[in-house]
Amino acid sequence: MVQSLLPETIRRDNLVLNEIPRDLRVEADENMLAYVLWRLINGAIQSTQNECIRIEAIATDDRLIIRIKDVSTNFRHIISREYRQVLHVAEKLGGSINIENGKEYGMNAAFCISSSPVAA
Repeated sequence: MVQSLLPETIRRDNLVLNEIPRDLRVEADENMLAYVLWRLINGAIQSTQNECIRIEAIATDDRLIIRIKDVSTNFRHIISREYRQVLHVAEKLGGSINIENGKEYGMNAAFCISSSPVAA
């Protein structure tokens, strides 16, 4: 998915560090999951210029958090056009989306989903 966004990433002079382990598995509808992540990552790229965007996964016993870090403060504006639809799909997956100010720079967006499968 990050690969498909490479042309826009290059055009905006950004660097995306995908720190999600290759062996990470999520039991969820693949298309719905891809939709949520693509929208969040694309929004991060669209809102940022000349920066490094980090994508990481944090797994706990019952939750998986995929966090997109250090996006521009303009991220909230960029994602707002489709936020309700993205949130609706995230909720159908049993998940949630949080957008907050980062401690060091810009904004962070997090998609949290249950580690247990949810029927969509």
